[in-house]
Amino acid sequence: MPVTITSDAAGFAMDTQPPISARWSDVIEIVAFKRDLLTTDMICLEFQLDDGTFIQTDEDMVGYRRFIAIVESTFNLAPNWWSDVAFPAFKTNTSTIWSAST
Repeated sequence: MPVTITSDAAGFAMDTQPPISARWSDVIEIVAFKRDLLTTDMICLEFQLDDGTFIQTDEDMVGYRRFIAIVESTFNLAPNWWSDVAFPAFKTNTSTIWSAST
């Protein structure tokens, strides 16, 4: 059963067991990377929170497109971050796409 991710102006939540949630104001860094799944790649975002917690999200989650749109507007990400991670295919392409320290 796929994980559902919901998001709004305050933050996001995932219906995992136990449930995971975070407020955007607690995010101190966002790292984008790609997982090689042999025949396809999966774009992932990892959020580091100010309490030291790391939360990973991925494009197989239900609601991910809406989630990405909110992340992009909340953190004013560069418009090309997705393609920078997506290409070339089958390479991790890890990139810090937002940091509170910059």
